[in-house]
Amino acid sequence: MCPEKRHKAMKMKRITVRAAWLELPVSGYVDGRRLTVYRNGELVDDITLRLDYKNPTGISYYPLDRWMGEELDFGTDPEIELEDRQTDEVKKSGRGEVFRPLLHFTPEYGWNNDPNGLVRYTSPVTGKTVWHMFYQFNPYDWDWGNMHWGHAVSPDLLHWTRLPAALYPDADGTMFSGSAVVDHGNLTGLKEGDEDVILLYYTCAGHTSVRSQKKLFTQCLAYSTDGGATFRKYAHNPVVEHIRSDNRDPKVIRCDELGKYVMAIYLDGNEYELLTSENLLDWTPLQTIVLEGDGECPDIYPLRANGDPKKRRWIISGASHRYLVGEFANGKFRATQGVRRLSWGSSSYAAQTYSTEDIYERIQIAWDRNMNFGDATFMGQMGIPCALSLTETDDGCVLCAEPIKALDGLRRDERSYENLALTPERPFILPLEESAYEICLSLDPARTAGAVCLELFGQTIRVDAETNTVGVRRESMPLCAFGGKPEIRVIADKGSAEIFSGGGRAIMTVPWMFDFNLPRAVLSAEGKTEIAKFSVRRLAL
Repeated sequence: MCPEKRHKAMKMKRITVRAAWLELPVSGYVDGRRLTVYRNGELVDDITLRLDYKNPTGISYYPLDRWMGEELDFGTDPEIELEDRQTDEVKKSGRGEVFRPLLHFTPEYGWNNDPNGLVRYTSPVTGKTVWHMFYQFNPYDWDWGNMHWGHAVSPDLLHWTRLPAALYPDADGTMFSGSAVVDHGNLTGLKEGDEDVILLYYTCAGHTSVRSQKKLFTQCLAYSTDGGATFRKYAHNPVVEHIRSDNRDPKVIRCDELGKYVMAIYLDGNEYELLTSENLLDWTPLQTIVLEGDGECPDIYPLRANGDPKKRRWIISGASHRYLVGEFANGKFRATQGVRRLSWGSSSYAAQTYSTEDIYERIQIAWDRNMNFGDATFMGQMGIPCALSLTETDDGCVLCAEPIKALDGLRRDERSYENLALTPERPFILPLEESAYEICLSLDPARTAGAVCLELFGQTIRVDAETNTVGVRRESMPLCAFGGKPEIRVIADKGSAEIFSGGGRAIMTVPWMFDFNLPRAVLSAEGKTEIAKFSVRRLAL
């Protein structure tokens, strides 16, 4: 029997809505179940979650307030007895809070993945500047599914305030990834007051829910006329019809060379489509780009090589951060060198850059996946925001990423050592507090014998100048990529380490768990070694 017919035939639980929320206990011990919601016989919502009334480890909350006083019918597949637990109070779960990162953004509850719609907005009314971050969000479980756009705002990209979800699934699909721009010139004609219009471009993912099971993936638009407080979906969606496969993840940016806006969309395999528009509503295909070794979540933006205004280059990257450097000439993008790699390992994914008034200011946030937060009722964190730059070398242009300067304001208790002598029998041991840390290590290969190991709260980073590698367990990255110096910078938090080598020419995020029973940093060497520089800074919000 097909899913739709099975849902209609199952036993339903009727409730009269009398409170704002329906409590749904969840655990990691059962498989996902489909919860369907009917109003007057019409399917109005469906979600998946690991509903578990017997051994719950957390509570999720389904919103009921839009149907106050009405009757709703709930069904579950596989069928279980649904309980009418309504409440007007959302209780914060303390379970697993001990595992919550100290620096990195995490959802209060539920799952998050890709950053979406990164945009800096300065209100023409108040003059206040706010960094908006949207993200893939499941408010009902700490597993992937039910994709919404979560929403958070920050004055500095480090201190975040979580807001209600901005985009909810609808009859055409769930809300997959995308981007944002500010329509300063009101090209769309959507402006209603004194605030500029913020545009969110997103993938409406058909066939990812019961309601959308016969629909295709299309690119759609939502917009805000109140400075990002609320968003409405465009009445004439989609703005880009289905092209092929599960095409998705639209990234939109102004391209002065073309005199138009460009949208990059992932198609399938290693292929991306570029489209153009003059009014941000009507889009025309331009060309197909192949990005070998990568897929999903395109980003496209300009940078100045070595900061030189005469050396304007465009970067196109994918979810695993392989990137092309090129230019727009004769009406199309032309790569000027082959594919290169910025991010190593498997945990940093789907990085996106902010849309800002300064088109050359490129601040990037990635999703740190594969993290372990014990028995917490949240899952997923965002990486530390990074500033991007483009360095011109004899071998072409190299993309570099370094933590934003605002991170310097979090530094506490700096301890720095130069020409530090190590032998296998004599490591350097430094006591640490229970905190996040920034560690910098510079090597002189002429004074280094074998590998150097940096241990933090029981976790180890192995740096080997001879083999040009930095390794954590089975993950590794170059120490000196594209001519960079033999140095690393580490941002270490409770559950992750973000490593930047060679001045940010290679980056890698790895999951780990601090063992606060081992409150120390240990620097050791396989042979007689002299460390050029070693610095440790505690970081605190």
